[in-house]
Amino acid sequence: MLFIIYFLFFSLGQCSVDFNALLSFKNSVFDPSNSLSSWVNSSNPCFGSWYGVTCNPTTHRVTRLVLENMNLSGSTQSLCQLSHLRLLSLKNNRLFSSTPVNFSSWHYIRHLYLSGNLLTGIFPTGISTLRRLHRLDLSHNNFHGEIPMTELTQLPYLLTLRLESNSFTGPLNSIASFSAILDFNVSDNNLSGEIPAWMSRVPASSFQGNKELCGLPLPSDCFNRTALPAPLTQKIHHPESKRLSNRVVLMIIAVDAVAVMAALVTITWCCCRYKCCSGGEHKEVLETKSGSKLQRRSGSRERDVEAEEMVVFEGCKGFRKVGDLLKSSAELLGKGSVGTTYKVVMDGGDVVVVKRVRQRRRRRDLNGWLRILGGLRHTNIVSLIAYYNSKDELLLVYDILPNGSLHSLLHGNRGPGRTPLSWSTRLKLASGTARGLAFIHGYSKAKIFHGHLTSSNIIVDRQGNACISDCGLRQVLYAPSLSNDDYEAPELMLNNGEEGNLRKYTQKCDVYSFGVILLEILTGKMVSGESGVSLVKWVQSVGKEEWAWEVFDFEMLGDKEMEEEMMGLMQVALLCVATLPKDRPKMSMVHRMIEDIRTKGARNGGTICILNDFSSDSSPTLSERTLSFK
Repeated sequence: MLFIIYFLFFSLGQCSVDFNALLSFKNSVFDPSNSLSSWVNSSNPCFGSWYGVTCNPTTHRVTRLVLENMNLSGSTQSLCQLSHLRLLSLKNNRLFSSTPVNFSSWHYIRHLYLSGNLLTGIFPTGISTLRRLHRLDLSHNNFHGEIPMTELTQLPYLLTLRLESNSFTGPLNSIASFSAILDFNVSDNNLSGEIPAWMSRVPASSFQGNKELCGLPLPSDCFNRTALPAPLTQKIHHPESKRLSNRVVLMIIAVDAVAVMAALVTITWCCCRYKCCSGGEHKEVLETKSGSKLQRRSGSRERDVEAEEMVVFEGCKGFRKVGDLLKSSAELLGKGSVGTTYKVVMDGGDVVVVKRVRQRRRRRDLNGWLRILGGLRHTNIVSLIAYYNSKDELLLVYDILPNGSLHSLLHGNRGPGRTPLSWSTRLKLASGTARGLAFIHGYSKAKIFHGHLTSSNIIVDRQGNACISDCGLRQVLYAPSLSNDDYEAPELMLNNGEEGNLRKYTQKCDVYSFGVILLEILTGKMVSGESGVSLVKWVQSVGKEEWAWEVFDFEMLGDKEMEEEMMGLMQVALLCVATLPKDRPKMSMVHRMIEDIRTKGARNGGTICILNDFSSDSSPTLSERTLSFK
């Protein structure tokens, strides 16, 4: 009892520190819109409704303070007493600090947004103590002096560093590099010197406005900026040096002549060899660049293959024979675990995707299964429109969808200048994928599973719909595992043998893979993290109270009003990645849950009522665990 009393008094005492700090801040700033009117002496920041303030429900300490675009003017000094802050955002105000800015009291801070204010002085001290820092934005202030790159590169979790539009000077020297930086910008400062080599992957726009910076990715070459010393200039005009230069020129001409002769000999030899081999056995040459042929064959077998008919399905037009494909121009799109994919432009202008499969087929009734897959027609599925199957090879022809994959939309060109993927778009793609997968699982003609579901296999059509590609190929082709093991359900890890994997794979494995994709959509992270920890384990290790700012993709900060919907989709994702297959919902139920989030939002158990109506094969403990999420 004494311990409880001591704990309560201690907690109240600590809470009063935050209370006094916030009131002191309110009294020190000018609030033209009276936005802080809810901050009153008669209430408590953790038990009342103070604008922009969030507390930890256990310790009653202030953990988040968000006061953006409020035109506040005054000093931020008193906020240093909020020692338990995890997120502080004061963007786009007119705040300043009466003393040099010091971060050392914010040991727990993870997200720090101070852009668009009147902060001055050197780079804030204490930055090296913020070992949990993920996002730092000091842009559009009046800081000056050198940037402590050595200290910044030692922060293990730093993802964002925005320092543009200040008055920083000096070089960007640092031996180490940022291990996980995604968003970096130091443009419009007064920096000088050569950009470190490891920064060359950052877009040039992140360095523009620094006239004395040089080196990649900027077009200015540091070497050309260095003037030649006087003694070296004199040597260039010395007569002996001139004679030496002539000798060097003659040597270069001789070497070039030898190289040209060698090239001519090589070309002649290759031509002779080609003629010798032209009448020999069947041979195949792949062309990968745009405008080349999908395949060039030699010998009499070429004419036989080109004349063979393809098996065509609904939607196939403009070609019927294999030769129609082989004679068309092709562009290599990529190489996957089951084959090589090409974009093929037919003579009539139609464009298709052709997947050339060389893996050993699993089934004797391959043609029968391919005909079943060719019958799959759905808005959220990439249609198989034709195939050619022979002893030598298998060609699969699909509709082309020009807007790229979900993987490229989520992870491509991360950094400055990227257009964020909005929450509504993400939710639409998640719902469409769930709908397509539910259709596959419920197809009446056969029990089909996808078997290879990743964000790279979700393609976006012209209307912005998610379409699943490569449906059912795992059931008819040899594919030992997914391209990334982190998409695979835990039960598949127990038996890595070919036949064991085929026997153990079920539709519930697809549900697990889909759950991983939902986590990608919510977090914006790759499935395998930099530290080697899988995305599933990382999300499961983070408490629900930290989801909003620790887990969700920072690109969705503009959609903060949809936070409840994000929380709802996270619940669905965690259900899908349950360890035991029996605890995972069916895809038809998953689609219903996501549609409920889209139409109603995750309000007052809106999603929970669907989860409780799970299905006959769900266990009671699952519903109880689901209720604990709210």
